[in-house]
Amino acid sequence: AQLAALGMCSYQTGFRMFNASRVKKGDKVLVSGASGGVGTALIQMCNIVGASVYALSSKDKEQELLDLGAKKVIDRGDISTLKQRILEATNGENIDAVMDLVGGEYTNIFIDTMIVDMKKRDDYPRLSIAGASSFNITEILWSKIYLYQVEIHGVSHGTRNEAKQLMKWIREGKLKPILHKTFKLSNLHEAEEYFVSRGKGYLGKIVIVPDEKWQEHGQKYSKVEK
Repeated sequence: AQLAALGMCSYQTGFRMFNASRVKKGDKVLVSGASGGVGTALIQMCNIVGASVYALSSKDKEQELLDLGAKKVIDRGDISTLKQRILEATNGENIDAVMDLVGGEYTNIFIDTMIVDMKKRDDYPRLSIAGASSFNITEILWSKIYLYQVEIHGVSHGTRNEAKQLMKWIREGKLKPILHKTFKLSNLHEAEEYFVSRGKGYLGKIVIVPDEKWQEHGQKYSKVEK
């Protein structure tokens, strides 16, 4: 079940975002949707190369994300003050790259955190997008994109070679699939409702296990420790 938590839409998507944005040692990386499968994968990848992760999530998941390797956790609530709170977390310095899994009106704010002082940048602002959990439509001034030379990368999955690198890191213990909870296949509707609610303590992936394999592969992961 833990191996199944790797998934195309978590580690491979995260690694493609990571590579497209050229994340490197010393970078300050903002990850939205940080408690999900892609977000938890990105936190670990950034730690491998020595980049600092600023995780956007809810406050009830702060300690889990810090334990996973986030430098700071920023509450996603109150969007009107979000830019200010992100920059407070970085002591006013530019975010180098954003891994956006939220979209909507958040994206414009994320771009603004990368262009605070372009004279202090040593690389272009990089935005990788692999989700729109907030909204599919974002209004952005194109003049902001070309004047500040913002790179935008759309991502849905990775390459075979990237998958090989991921497996190498997993075998070496550098990456750990984050499994939150398992459900029986016969309880699929319950699993969907649980996923949609994604309440307190939710971190990582949900895995569906066939009923005939439940005792062997699923039961011990069915309870979530608080």
